[in-house]
Amino acid sequence: MMPDRSELARDFLLTRESAPIYRIPNLNAAEPLGPAAIAIGAFDGLHTGHRELIARTVADARDRGCAAYAVTFDPDPDVVLGGDPVAHLLPMAERLRALAATGVDGVIVVPFTRELAALDHAAFFERVLFPVCRVCSIHVGSDFRLGAGGASTVEVIRAWCAPRGIDVTGHELVRDDGVPISATRIRGLLAAGDVVAAAHELGRRFAVRGIVSKGRHEGSDMGFPTANIVVPAGLQMPADGVYAGLALTEGWVWPAAINVGVPPTFADRPGAAALEANLIGFSGELYGTTCALAFDRRLRPSRVFDSTEELISAVLGNIAEVRAEFGEGGVKLGDDL
Repeated sequence: MMPDRSELARDFLLTRESAPIYRIPNLNAAEPLGPAAIAIGAFDGLHTGHRELIARTVADARDRGCAAYAVTFDPDPDVVLGGDPVAHLLPMAERLRALAATGVDGVIVVPFTRELAALDHAAFFERVLFPVCRVCSIHVGSDFRLGAGGASTVEVIRAWCAPRGIDVTGHELVRDDGVPISATRIRGLLAAGDVVAAAHELGRRFAVRGIVSKGRHEGSDMGFPTANIVVPAGLQMPADGVYAGLALTEGWVWPAAINVGVPPTFADRPGAAALEANLIGFSGELYGTTCALAFDRRLRPSRVFDSTEELISAVLGNIAEVRAEFGEGGVKLGDDL
């Protein structure tokens, strides 16, 4: 059966609540934010480890009677400093919206440049953060590094902050089966097609969002119309194959059989879809609309079929598996989410 509305809202990162998002340097020209406990990080994926760090920051702020802010960077430091491009779990706009819904009083966005990366911790705090809020405490992961060459460890930052009356806590990383949860680890799980393990570490089903575009109608011609979805470049996708999942479009969530990657049977056809979904129970026009897909489990890897009839049989069998698990009725989330 379909998950309930709260679980669906969680999976698709939908919420009624949202804190302000403050961007530097715009914030420098405004009134300083005042005393605060801050959590610093890139927060890609906003996984369970990130959420635990932010929850502890919020709890500390409430004990101190001050505000709690998540401090993050745009673009992601990996984009500026990385050699090979890193595939991300959340586009920046979605990442910021998700951060703003974690219970913090605001999100402070620092523009990340090579010049910023060259600063040491003292210059970063004195020139960038202290002008916009009076930091009372800093919360980071125990492996956090800051400044040129990552030279500023938690211990170095703590020693510098102590005489200034600022508490620094390097929290132990949240672990899954003894292994620290990280965005890098989750990317690896997705690349292996293990969306179940990835969901466990994210605290929700992995989801992507894109625009429905016109395809070549191979699915429609074979009796199972699909929505071809174009997602932003640079996102980590699950391994090629067919997945059971859920599709959100125009306020409704439908069971979905999802194909990732160009099907080998159509690999020689220009314009074949690389991400498509059959929305079970849906009828209507989707071209040009936004559609989000949440991955529940992998049904099978991609493969070459000996005949069109064999392909049709396999796809209809996959759709039947999804229908047996989730039914074929949609769930309306409502206009308030």
